[in-house]
Amino acid sequence: MKTLPLIPTLMVLFFVILMMNLGFWQLNRAQEKEEMMVLLADSTISKVDSRVQLKQLPNYANVQLSGHYINDAPQLLLDNQIKDQIFGYDVFTPFFIKQIKTIIMVNRGWVAKEEFEADRLIINPQITMLKGQLTYPPKVGMQLGEIQLDKDKKNQIITYYEEDKISLFYYEKLCKDLDCLFSSKILWLNKDQDHGFKREWNPIVMPASKHIGYAVQWFSMTFVLIVIFIYWLIKSKE
Repeated sequence: MKTLPLIPTLMVLFFVILMMNLGFWQLNRAQEKEEMMVLLADSTISKVDSRVQLKQLPNYANVQLSGHYINDAPQLLLDNQIKDQIFGYDVFTPFFIKQIKTIIMVNRGWVAKEEFEADRLIINPQITMLKGQLTYPPKVGMQLGEIQLDKDKKNQIITYYEEDKISLFYYEKLCKDLDCLFSSKILWLNKDQDHGFKREWNPIVMPASKHIGYAVQWFSMTFVLIVIFIYWLIKSKE
């Protein structure tokens, strides 16, 4: 029996394994998107009463938090946010969840640069109940330079949300006095909540059907490659 040619066989095997893995990865992503769509449609509100619960709640979970805004702490203004072709800021304000002694950043919404007034950011730090969606900080594809945070500035303008640096900044400034932790998640403030700005939370979620379509493409390409390789082997024997 004639042995298979080593190099062509290894190359085909490599691409078969690669494309099969990509196909199964797309199927897994499809399942994740289906679960996410179910979660987005779920109106159940979870009252957060432990740090473990806050950490384990899934992305886009509807939650209720009890505590107060930290009005005397610096607030973050995420620059270059565009709504209706107008440049503005997303406003992030630290909120102290009293029961679990944890600080979470609350995205209070968008404000146009031309309408921005620092006094509008001020909030009475009274105990309140917040409702919103848990999510992760916004990310950018490319980070140019480093953000600069100044402990003496009331409002910090940032060009992107550098999670590690922001967490350390607030932890060192606030948690030594409040004996707290800083959450790695943020809260999208609900539209019906006070002290917010323009809020249109529309997470970009690729439908599961697209992932399934991509998986079919990868599996089809794998099948075609195997057929071509078998055909080439037969011809080479002839």
